[in-house]
Amino acid sequence: MRVAFFGAYDPDYPRNVVLRESLLAHGAEVRELAVPPGTSAPAREARLLARATGALQGAHAILVPAFGHRDVPLAAFLGRSTGTPVLFDPLVSRWDTQVGDLGRVRAGSISALRLRASDRMALSLPDLVLCDTWEHGELYAGEYGVTRRKLRRIPVGADREAFRAGERRVSRSQPPGAPLEVVYVGGFLPLHGVDAIVAAAALLEARHGPRFARFTLIGGGMTAPEAERDIAAQGLRSVRRVRRVAYAEALEALVQADLALGIFGTTAKAGRVIPHKVYQALAVGVPVLTRRSRAVAELFRDEEHLVLVPPGDPGAIAQAIEALASNPDRRAAIGARGRAAVREQASPETIGALLLEAIAGAREVSSPRPRR
Repeated sequence: MRVAFFGAYDPDYPRNVVLRESLLAHGAEVRELAVPPGTSAPAREARLLARATGALQGAHAILVPAFGHRDVPLAAFLGRSTGTPVLFDPLVSRWDTQVGDLGRVRAGSISALRLRASDRMALSLPDLVLCDTWEHGELYAGEYGVTRRKLRRIPVGADREAFRAGERRVSRSQPPGAPLEVVYVGGFLPLHGVDAIVAAAALLEARHGPRFARFTLIGGGMTAPEAERDIAAQGLRSVRRVRRVAYAEALEALVQADLALGIFGTTAKAGRVIPHKVYQALAVGVPVLTRRSRAVAELFRDEEHLVLVPPGDPGAIAQAIEALASNPDRRAAIGARGRAAVREQASPETIGALLLEAIAGAREVSSPRPRR
């Protein structure tokens, strides 16, 4: 099986790494037709066309990776010209992200209408559309008319490096009397709800002092300045900020953590996703605390694989951390079961099987029918 990744995408973006590893795990050949994200449209299309002639020869499928909405029309044209099925892995709706989650574009504006049109075109042209959760798939079907037969759920998953990092965590034990090490790694997106994390840290510090739990917030992004202002304004001594670090360092922080934090945002998108950061922490084997949603319930169970709280609720976050801090055996059991669950449902091997099945189905649908 030969699969061509096609478009202006980042080969090192976690979702793309997982899909590549998933195909390689099953002996597939991955061909990279990548230009840097942000390349202007004329230059992007010219470079992709120049490389497509040879790279698409003998390919069994064209896969447009995450955020490649603008590349779908060219991929669809090439797919139809060569008889090669096209799969699109949008990961997000551009309209949902920019208007509903980030709030950068006003609903009903010309820009919002353009984003919606971009979504509709990108989701209508491929032979198959991948969705990371069925909740996202319902958005694509309900808002953009994607027929459900064109949808295939491929979880975001975790890469091999995260699973390898988990092997270093097996013999870890918390020293008596040490603060609970609570780690957030992420991009400070609105859907992450970092404001609720900071508020929960303030509650715990007021109740138990600064040495009960030590929060490390790693990364940077849209809501980071607000979080830093809140930390400083409240004089929180239990919260430490760390700027963006290399991926290996982020994994090591999770290896050393007693608890990993997922997302707690209240936006509609926050209820549709299970982000990479959750899969990553589960693969490492650290117990995960995150918001309750129908998306999470598709793959994981509360108190068995992770711990769930209502969205945007600092009090519930603080209460859950207090309960976990007092029961290391419970933390260890949840971490172990979560790691086993993500290995079974969202490892490269599992995702590879799902992806190859999707490609086989797309080839069957798109192959020419014999004339009668």
